Amino acid sequence: MSAQGKRRLVYAGLWAFTLWPMLHMYLVTHYGLSAWKLAGWGMYATPRPSSAAMAVQARRPGAKGFEEIRSVSDDCRKEANRFLERQRWLGQLVRPDELARLLRERTPQFADWRIIVDVPVLDRQSGMIVEKRVVFDYPGNG
Repeated sequence: MSAQGKRRLVYAGLWAFTLWPMLHMYLVTHYGLSAWKLAGWGMYATPRPSSAAMAVQARRPGAKGFEEIRSVSDDCRKEANRFLERQRWLGQLVRPDELARLLRERTPQFADWRIIVDVPVLDRQSGMIVEKRVVFDYPGNG
């Protein structure tokens, strides 16, 4: 490799090293990506994410309100745990679509599903950890 090629490679690396923290901060702020992943420097100012809490609700055909589902099959429970682990690190970049599909298959007596996730986040104003509620609705037979 020529000296000019090496110089370009070093400059490209310096630009990437300079721009990545800003891009990573954008992903953390707008998509809930964990500041602890993908070589982000924000992890030094953010508590390590803990697991989120999840609630599953369903509505029977013709009913007005949702009822909480407290007991699900083992495969639904495993998928819920898998989703929560992915959600902990990737934030809004993941959805519980596979969990909703399994719930629909295992309990056909319900028409509409709602999956609620309470995620601990750092509130920038107070500096405190607060719960952020994320709701995923799966209406109809979709």
